[in-house]
Amino acid sequence: MSSLDGAAVPRRGRRRRRRWREGGSSTARWDVELLGWAVCAVGVGVIGAHLAPALFPVETAAGGAQGIIWTAMAAPVALAFARSRPRGLLRFRAIDVVYGLVFGILLRLAQGAVAGIGDGDAPWPSVFSTDGGLPPGFVVDAVAGSLFTPTIEELLFRGVVLVSAYAVLRRSVGGAAAGIAAVAVSTALFVAAHELAALRDPADLVALTLLSVVAGAFTIGTGRIWPAVAVHVVFNASGFALFAAGTLLS
Repeated sequence: MSSLDGAAVPRRGRRRRRRWREGGSSTARWDVELLGWAVCAVGVGVIGAHLAPALFPVETAAGGAQGIIWTAMAAPVALAFARSRPRGLLRFRAIDVVYGLVFGILLRLAQGAVAGIGDGDAPWPSVFSTDGGLPPGFVVDAVAGSLFTPTIEELLFRGVVLVSAYAVLRRSVGGAAAGIAAVAVSTALFVAAHELAALRDPADLVALTLLSVVAGAFTIGTGRIWPAVAVHVVFNASGFALFAAGTLLS
């Protein structure tokens, strides 16, 4: 009798857990307030970077400015993930590395093409050197700029900013429109932060815009942050590689 009773009761299938792009509890607290804190943190980082020469000795001012920016960006990231972890956002797939290699190089080539418009071939980049070698600290700067900076920037702009903007807008305008708007918001803040921290030439601004759009599209399209991080890492690393080659071959 018990076996018949058991057969009569349908087994409940395991409920599928919704990814962050579908809403749910994992992004419930990634809201307008969190988005506001992220914007404020970017402002604090930019102001701190400009104050660094007055706060630090000349030889450490650049490092101090970078430290202020990193700290300011890390604060809203820590706050966001203390609230919750958007489901699937931090999941890694091997294909993410391929995305990074392909699109990171393509974006670097696109920057070179834009830089060469109107002036023929783009100039070969190099760093200031008095003996033809790389300046002291270049390797440390290259490692930090190729690994740490892209990671913290993507966690802030494609993580906190993009996901918060998407979560806020999704219910009112739908997923597709929210995705486009979220990419636009994260791109505008990303480019503005870089321009306010240090003036950029038009080719750099175009490259930063393309980088942000591609990174945002990967985050929305895959639901994962690591393709964006990989693209940014390869883009920055290829830039440092060009500077090293240009300096050593000059």
